[in-house]
Amino acid sequence: MKTIDTLLKQLQKVGVHYIKSESAIILEILEDKYNKAAEIDLLINELITQQRNSHVKNIKLECPKLVLDSLTNTKLNMKIIGERIIYTNTLTMPVDLSVPDYDVWPISENNSISFLSEVMRKSYIDTENFLIQMNEELPLQAEKMYTVYKVNNEPVGVVFPHIEPHTDREGRMFWIGIHPYFIGKRMGKALHLVGLYRLKIDFNAKSYVGITQINNHAMKKIMISNGCIQNKHTLISLEYSPLT
Repeated sequence: MKTIDTLLKQLQKVGVHYIKSESAIILEILEDKYNKAAEIDLLINELITQQRNSHVKNIKLECPKLVLDSLTNTKLNMKIIGERIIYTNTLTMPVDLSVPDYDVWPISENNSISFLSEVMRKSYIDTENFLIQMNEELPLQAEKMYTVYKVNNEPVGVVFPHIEPHTDREGRMFWIGIHPYFIGKRMGKALHLVGLYRLKIDFNAKSYVGITQINNHAMKKIMISNGCIQNKHTLISLEYSPLT
């Protein structure tokens, strides 16, 4: 019987990107893979079978609707939980671009966890678990990802830029958010720009891919204002867990 790691490597070979932590697996198909649909469908369902006997709590998948229509068994076994939209940027901004003030904070210090807890509006424990999972998924990058946007030396927001594993230096933002006190004060564009700047300068990213909920109009407006281009198709988000 194939192991989870073997199945993930086989999925990667047929164009399914993945990130794996101790408790979750995230699968992603950004491009049309109609000619591989039958193989992908079989591998995902083998993965679900293996998940039932492992410590992995859930499996998530994002793919274009037209691709999902070809994944017959996957549609039956996974629950649709949302729809998201993709934006891309070639990161061609000049190196000397004027960027807002920012700091990079350690992910395990109390002040870092406490501030992020306020930004995310989650408990200290839930926020700490979020950072632990981020470290599990991106162990070689997590310590340099926690980026704090500052105004007049006061922290107002957090963004986590990183290079997506198993890609050709594709930049992403693991999470981004403004502190509740500063929401509505038009600081989102600057925070996102800090993330783009760090991707280009500190992470040497060749490109940026931003994915957000289809009804998140504020984030879509921010990405467009920072030079990102909307893709033609949306992504359907699905999840499998023992409780779904």
